[in-house]
Amino acid sequence: MLEVVFSDSAAGTMSVALGHKYKIGGATAVIVANDVGEKDRTITQAEIEKFQHEAEERERSGWENAIPFEGNRENIINFPLALSVGNITETGIGSEREKAISLLMGIFPGMAFQVVNDLLNTAHKSYAMLMEQIQKGEPIRVWVSREPDAMCGLYWLMEQLIPIGLEKLEVTLVGLPAWERRPDGCIVQYTGWGEIEPYRFGEMALLGKKLPINYLRSLANRWEELQQENATLRAVLNGKLVSVPDSLYDTFILRELEKQEDEFKEAQLVGQVLGKYQLGIGDAWIALRIEQFIRDGLLIPITAPESDAPIYHRILQKARKN
Repeated sequence: MLEVVFSDSAAGTMSVALGHKYKIGGATAVIVANDVGEKDRTITQAEIEKFQHEAEERERSGWENAIPFEGNRENIINFPLALSVGNITETGIGSEREKAISLLMGIFPGMAFQVVNDLLNTAHKSYAMLMEQIQKGEPIRVWVSREPDAMCGLYWLMEQLIPIGLEKLEVTLVGLPAWERRPDGCIVQYTGWGEIEPYRFGEMALLGKKLPINYLRSLANRWEELQQENATLRAVLNGKLVSVPDSLYDTFILRELEKQEDEFKEAQLVGQVLGKYQLGIGDAWIALRIEQFIRDGLLIPITAPESDAPIYHRILQKARKN
């Protein structure tokens, strides 16, 4: 079975899950935050070690009790194409995808060229393998979430497969749960498959449902409609994939911008927007919208980022109101 995902983070997590035999000694990280009303309290080293130990025990127990996730890493089909952004009128993976990915990766000037090439090479190899194997009758399992890129990927994929004949395909869809309640009572919300612990992929695979031919056709048809609209941006609103203006997320950015001092770290603003609103998008689009705010005269750069740093590693100043 071919496992189809739409991001490097999802592909990387799945790669760990496939055929993994857990061994003690792997790296485990924890993030510790004070409760409300305790923001000035110092976290002790003993507390940090306690949280670290608890995290390692959860990891150990998770692998020991995991439902096996069978398969081969070679069968991971990854399309990290950022299809929620840019022109989508072309068929396959062409120059318009390169432009869109280059736009997003442009916020990382020191590595943009290499990253764009790597992402496109991954997508082209995956596309060739998918087309070859699917014509041999290989079933596919598509892993989707509420991330706009993943939803776009699903619709795009079905449109690509029309020439082969959707009626010939065996497609299973695994949807990422929006939230779940863990045994300790903690409620966890997810936006993408890269956030799921690798040992849980076998469990999650049981959520898969085979898609009927009429549903496959409806996905492909909707992608054709989105191609005709060809908006700058696509988003998931009320569970539906729709064309939206490029200013869609500005409200959230401006809301957090109001809370900043007159001079502030741009990276802090980007992080607060992503962490608070769980929009299912990455830092690149937020950074690009802040660039537009600068062009509009709303913000003024005070410092410049280092040559290899993301463009948002700098200090900004709010423009004075007349």
